[in-house]
Amino acid sequence: MRGLLITLALVSAMLVLAPLATADDGAVTTSTQQRSFREYLFGSRPLGWADLDWELDLYYTNLSLNIPLAGTPIQDLSGMGEPEIYSRLLVNSLVPRFLLLEVAVMPLPLTGVALQEYASGFYRSGELGGGQNLFQWITAGFEEPYAVSLFLGDMVRFSKQGEERLSSNKGYMGYLCSYSNQHIKNNVLIPDDSVEVEWKLKGERSFREEKLAWSFRMGAKMHDHPDIADTFYLGFRRSDLDFTVNPIAFLKNSAFEVRWDISTKTGALLRQEYILGKKFPIKSWGVAFKLDGGMIWEASERYRGSLKDHDASNVTVVLRPNIIF
Repeated sequence: MRGLLITLALVSAMLVLAPLATADDGAVTTSTQQRSFREYLFGSRPLGWADLDWELDLYYTNLSLNIPLAGTPIQDLSGMGEPEIYSRLLVNSLVPRFLLLEVAVMPLPLTGVALQEYASGFYRSGELGGGQNLFQWITAGFEEPYAVSLFLGDMVRFSKQGEERLSSNKGYMGYLCSYSNQHIKNNVLIPDDSVEVEWKLKGERSFREEKLAWSFRMGAKMHDHPDIADTFYLGFRRSDLDFTVNPIAFLKNSAFEVRWDISTKTGALLRQEYILGKKFPIKSWGVAFKLDGGMIWEASERYRGSLKDHDASNVTVVLRPNIIF
């Protein structure tokens, strides 16, 4: 376990440091002082034959390589509305035009695993009764500590004059296959070779004064571990941030996410996830504080045999503090 966590820490460091060694269109290496903080966190650099993108986040940090298959650059659809973007992506995704390779690490979920393993006394200090733990609330909802993925489909770009070139300003539609060899259950790592195959629509427009993100996906997840149930799933997510509106406006600067997991064997509902979020923008700082809250319900059939915990609660509270740049 210790060796695995050290390896993951090194991978996380590589994801953070990789942007520093990336040249910009054949120019000398760009230093952190020459790029904005947002560009450092969510950057993109052309390599000629591909684009290298990275995103640093408390919950999902990733490094990806976008390779055009048709020899054409990524289209810019900045002037289009959402329905037009979806229809364009749908038509083009029927014959994949891009291949994306990604490696991702989940920093806070990994921190929960490390606390449970190496600081158990401190971890137990977060116990709240009824089988609930504050640290589990903060890290809940992520079943893998890391993953590698391959995407085939269409990709578009969103841009605005005078804004940085950020990796997050893209839209995707197509087919995604992901693999991990570890599973997280109650902040404990379980050896498990899992494969996830899905059809996915995802996009994000991220500019200085506004940010809109959306996601729809459906697929299946298969586990090598005999005591973890295989599932079909369906998920939706939408989030918006606007620095120009009243920070406490109810519907603005909000987010929601839902997901349902169904047994591939019995058709029974094994897992439900419902999350609502609120953002509190500080325009003078160019940042927004974000707090997501919700719940995850799991049926007793989700885990079997050695992984079944008869004393555990079926409901886990989700509490995810974060900051948006």
